Order: sequence, then structure tokens, then C-alpha cells
Amino acid sequence: MSDEENEVFSGSVTSQPQMVNVQTSAPMYMVERSSAPQVIGILVIIYGILMVLASLFGLVNLGAQDPNGEVIFPAWLVLGQTLTGVVISGATAYAGFLMFSYKKQGIWIAFGAIGVGWLFNSIWTYLSTDYAINASPDSSELGGLSEIMAGGSAICGLFCAAICGLIVAIPLFMANSGME
Repeated sequence: MSDEENEVFSGSVTSQPQMVNVQTSAPMYMVERSSAPQVIGILVIIYGILMVLASLFGLVNLGAQDPNGEVIFPAWLVLGQTLTGVVISGATAYAGFLMFSYKKQGIWIAFGAIGVGWLFNSIWTYLSTDYAINASPDSSELGGLSEIMAGGSAICGLFCAAICGLIVAIPLFMANSGME
């Protein structure tokens, strides 16, 4: 037999681990998450809840009548405005919750809610001003006013949506936002 075949490992097993000195490549620092997503998330949640309540308050117009006793706004218009307002505002509040939880998906849902809200607000403004102008006694003199009011509302709403979008995007501009 050769010496290679008879070699046996020998030694004892200890339960205490051996300490090995290993150098790390660079110092490690703990970086705390920014609180901006949580603050913006709370503000978006509050805004969404207030807008849900404001949308439900729109049901007051369900039976609104002009001085002649005719209904100014049809029921489908009031219910449509209320339903879309509640859904979009609920999505906004949910987006705020996701932002509070450091989820980047909340920012994108908020962007979508802002855009869809602007679109539906422009449509509903045009339809409701058209019905309100037709219910007034001077409706023949006010021709084209609903288009002007709807256009003005759409332009002002676009500026407001842009500002809201910039506020919602603040966590994306931060280097250590901690968003997932």
C-alpha cells in the first residue's frame, strides 16, 4: 500500500467557531428611508377621502328644479358625476395608502387617477353647464357659453392636474426615497 491510500484526516471538532479576519471592500452605512413618500401619501389619502365626501355631496342636485318647476339636471347626469367622482377619489385614496407604504405603484395609480379625473371633470362640466344654461330663462342669449365654460374648466383643470402630478412625483425625485 502506498502512503496516499493510508492518509486519514485527523483532528477534533469543536463547537466554537473560528474567527477569521476578513477585510470588507468599503465601509457600509445605514441609509434611512426618506419620510417624503409617507407625508405625500398621507396628504393624498386625506385629499381622496375629502373628494369622496364631496362627490357624495353632489347628490344634493338630484332633484334640483328651476323656478318653473322643471328638473335642471337629469338623474343620470348627477348619478354619473357622483359615481365617477367616488371611484376616482377612492382610487386616489388607495394610491395614497400605497405611497405611504413605500410602494412606487401608488405614484402611478395617483397619476392615472389625476389624468382620468381631469378628463371626466371636463366632460361632466360641459354636460352640466349645458343643462344649467338651457334651464335659465335667458338661454337664447347665452348660446355657446357652455363650450366656453367647459373649455375654461378644462384648461384650468389641466394646470391643476399638472401641479398635483408634480406634488405626487416628489418621491420620485429623491435619491433615497426608499420606494419599492
